[in-house]
Amino acid sequence: MIRQRLSPWRRTVFICALTTVFSFSFLSPIFIQQAQAQNIFDRIGRMFNNSRGEGNASGRSRGGATRSQCSQIDSKNLIALVPNSTEGLTTQEYPQFWFYLPFGGSSQSPPAKFRLLNEQKKSVLTKPLLLSLPEKKGIASISLPSTEKPLLIGQRYHWYFNITCVNDMGMNTKISVDGWIKRVEATSGLLQQIKHIGHQQQYVPYVENNIWYEAVSQLAKSRVPHQQEWANFLSLFKLEELANSPIYELKLQADIPDQELSQKK
Repeated sequence: MIRQRLSPWRRTVFICALTTVFSFSFLSPIFIQQAQAQNIFDRIGRMFNNSRGEGNASGRSRGGATRSQCSQIDSKNLIALVPNSTEGLTTQEYPQFWFYLPFGGSSQSPPAKFRLLNEQKKSVLTKPLLLSLPEKKGIASISLPSTEKPLLIGQRYHWYFNITCVNDMGMNTKISVDGWIKRVEATSGLLQQIKHIGHQQQYVPYVENNIWYEAVSQLAKSRVPHQQEWANFLSLFKLEELANSPIYELKLQADIPDQELSQKK
C-alpha cells in the first residue's frame, strides 16, 4: 500500500500535491472564464480606441449642451455608444444604433430625430425617423425600419441623432450626436464562428472580427448572463452604473409607446 511505504513527511507532501491538483481542476473553469472575459473586454477596448474612420469624415459622439443650455441634464450628456473615431462596421442591412439618453420624455415631449445620409450627403431614409423618448433616462437603441432601403455592402453612411430639451429660460434647444457606419460582408469565417458558438455568446465572433454594431447589440441582448462584460463595455463611456438598468428600444412616434426591452436570460 502507498500509505505503508511512504514516510509521514512524504505522505504529507503527497496529500498536499493531490489536494492542489484537485483544487486546480475544480477552479480552472472559473479562471478560464475570467480570462476569456478579460480577453474579450481587451478586444472591445482596442476596437473602441483604435478604430479609424476613412477619409476626413468625423463626428461627435457626445452632445455639446451644458446644464445651463439644457436644464434636464444632471451629470451626463447625450452619448452615442460608438468607437472614439465615431465610425464602426456592421454586417446588417438594418443595424441597431445605441445611445445613452440623459433624460426621459412624456407624451407631450418633442420627438427625437434620426437621419441617415450616404457619402453624397443624400438622405437614405424616406424621411427622418421621429422617435418617442422613454419615460426615464438610460441606454436606448434605434433599429432601422425594414420598410426603408437596406444598407449596401461597401458603402459608408453618416447618421445624425438629436433630442430636444429645455434651457434655463424655458426655451427648447437641441442636443445632437453624429457618426459613421460602414456595411461590410460577413466573411465565411465569421459565419462559421457564429454557427458554432453558444447563443448567449453571439457577441464574441463580432468582437473578434471588429464588427462594432453587432457586437454591442448582441452583448446587450445577453447582458443578464454576461453582466460583468456588459458593465465593462459601459465603463468605456463611464456608464457602468447602468449595468443593471433596463434598456429601451425607441419606437417610431406613430407606433406603440416605448417599452422596456425584456431582460433575456
